[in-house]
Amino acid sequence: MTEQENSEAVHDVFMDPIGGPEEIVAAGGPGRKINLIFFVAVMAAIEGFDLLLTAKLHFASGSTAAQPIIDAVSKAGNTLFAVMLILSVFTALLARKATPRFALPMMVAYLSVASLNVLINIATMVLSPRLSNASQLGLIVDLFLIIISVTLIFSLWYQLVDSTTKGGAFDFPPCGPNPDGPPKWFDYLAMSFYANSTFGPTTEGIKSRLAKGLMMVQVSLSLTVLVVLVARIIKAT
Repeated sequence: MTEQENSEAVHDVFMDPIGGPEEIVAAGGPGRKINLIFFVAVMAAIEGFDLLLTAKLHFASGSTAAQPIIDAVSKAGNTLFAVMLILSVFTALLARKATPRFALPMMVAYLSVASLNVLINIATMVLSPRLSNASQLGLIVDLFLIIISVTLIFSLWYQLVDSTTKGGAFDFPPCGPNPDGPPKWFDYLAMSFYANSTFGPTTEGIKSRLAKGLMMVQVSLSLTVLVVLVARIIKAT
């Protein structure tokens, strides 16, 4: 292989879209590609809910020894979101319809930080004694913000895992208007919502161990949130 061919091969590895020819649903089937602009739009919603929840829970964490770590995780998430936003703008300018493969590490890094951040918020809500005197309305709002944040974060995790797993990580039932078409982000959102509300998938089949592990984590978080926080809401005055 010549130097030019090597250079073209490296270029293809980084510039080919995620969910392209290497990750196909079935032989000859459509790739499960990710629209980076839409991915970042969902990230923006996650950032908004996270900032609101972090601001509401700041008094609960107080000036504990863990506060510098909490602040560092929050800043890391904000920084990664800003980088992804810039990357999505360049992607739009280049008129690419799918996410290039070189964006994958940044997407994984952001979702990892976002997941850690929501885990910290859940731990604060469960363990902080300062929330014992919070109002029912305030706790209900916190519960809503946590649930929607978890749902959005894991919808992106599922889409990312499905798009980068050869053959796909999930089996989706055929969609009426387009039974042979690839799943959209809303399908992953619905699956994430079902995992929160019914503690597992409903009509989807899970083929990947990584996807199974992610759903186990989500279900564990949902159980903790619903059992502990609902108990606090009932006890609140």
